[in-house]
Amino acid sequence: MATLIFLTIIFAIIIYYVKANKKPSEIDKIPRASALSTMWLMLRNRPQDEIQDAIRESAKGHDIYLSKIGPIASVNILSAEYAKDILTKSEDLAPKLEYEPGFVYYDFFGRGLIFSNGDLWRTYRKLANTAFNSALSPEMVGETVLELFSYTQRNLDLPIDIYETMQRTTIEILGKLAFGYKFGYLKSNKTPHIITVYKFIMSIVKSPYRFIFPWINKLPTANNKKFYQSIEEFDKFIFDIVETKRSEIKNKPISDDEHVDLLTSMLRLSEQEKIHADTKQLRDEMVNFFVAGHDTTSMSLSTTFYYLAKYPVIITLNKEIQERARAEVINVLGNELTIPTSEQLKKMEYINAILKESLRIYPPGSVISLRSLKEPIKIGPYVVPKDVLCLINLWQIHYDPKYWENPKQYDPDRFLSNEKRHPFSWIPFSSGPRNCVGQNFALMEQRVILSMMLHKYSWTLPKYTINKEKLILESQFFLKPVDVKLIFTKRTEK
Repeated sequence: MATLIFLTIIFAIIIYYVKANKKPSEIDKIPRASALSTMWLMLRNRPQDEIQDAIRESAKGHDIYLSKIGPIASVNILSAEYAKDILTKSEDLAPKLEYEPGFVYYDFFGRGLIFSNGDLWRTYRKLANTAFNSALSPEMVGETVLELFSYTQRNLDLPIDIYETMQRTTIEILGKLAFGYKFGYLKSNKTPHIITVYKFIMSIVKSPYRFIFPWINKLPTANNKKFYQSIEEFDKFIFDIVETKRSEIKNKPISDDEHVDLLTSMLRLSEQEKIHADTKQLRDEMVNFFVAGHDTTSMSLSTTFYYLAKYPVIITLNKEIQERARAEVINVLGNELTIPTSEQLKKMEYINAILKESLRIYPPGSVISLRSLKEPIKIGPYVVPKDVLCLINLWQIHYDPKYWENPKQYDPDRFLSNEKRHPFSWIPFSSGPRNCVGQNFALMEQRVILSMMLHKYSWTLPKYTINKEKLILESQFFLKPVDVKLIFTKRTEK
């Protein structure tokens, strides 16, 4: 017995020394950080700034660390230098993580541009690039803003939820842009049925519980049953539009100078390029455009409207920032309100700076979707092995004092200075080969909406608001402001 105990101790000592002297793998050299506090805050739906403070604290000063949330372990990147190392890699070396059936992202988004890779991604990215370039029409956006005026007029001098209002506006724009469909979402306070269906689907997709505990999606619950029935209903809506567009193109050729929606453009281009445009894949692309296009733009515009109504910032009052922006718009457009042209939008430098600062301080997506490495990649001094997932935290980069002086202050003038910054210190639309295909359209859309609203109205925060000190954000698939109400009044002409 004593011999057995002795041999056991000797064996344990040998094992200990083997492990202690084992050369660490490349992944072992990357700092570790617990994600428990972050996960707990997410599940409690705490404001985004609290979650990001917890992330920075867990990182313990590191700009890269390894952690695990739910079933997914990932290398987290918090600096522009490290972000560049991965975002500039080929889409084949650092592709997006592809989710499988049963995961809510796959079940709704499918293999659209945001979640596809390889030849499938390249084919539809090429079609989308051309389609978006032809869709850069300020006039179409401006026509929807005129509808927004009528909607705002009915609620003048009363607190209105700016995020909900921008959702209505951008959904209407995306309906026209993506597939030439008018939802009528600005005609009344009522919500069209198909938008109610869509909002329910997104309430499931956005849930942090569904991401952290994906097995919930497979439970035979009434909510899951309703989720998949709702997807079927929304799919039928999209499929019917796709088939209608196919028929229109077949029976009525479109002239080259005629403005068309994204779906029509992609269908026509696919015929010209001899590409088989699968109906299910087109559905996936339309869903990806629709979700990414209106949620992100609604968030960015809400941030902008909020800050132009807020309390003093830096050495000026935000009222002065609003007036300064309005003065620029009137100087470019004149006293009579018109829909701005592309050339006029280019002259609105301060408007552009405001929108960039809104995207910096509250990027609609706080992280860039997971990348799954196909071969080892050097990130800073570390080598991240093949098959490891990487996550880039935009929020941390946008608040990094190495790049931004007083990063928590809202200061559009920082984008008017000649100060040189790291090119990856501002990446709300990502960067590299997988950057957002709709970036130029989104910025144009926001310039048109903001400039026309500044020409028509003034706005302020209500006396009593939970957002008096700061903008409170829910942490969902995209960030969402909580109960942001503003009071719009007709602009007094000087």
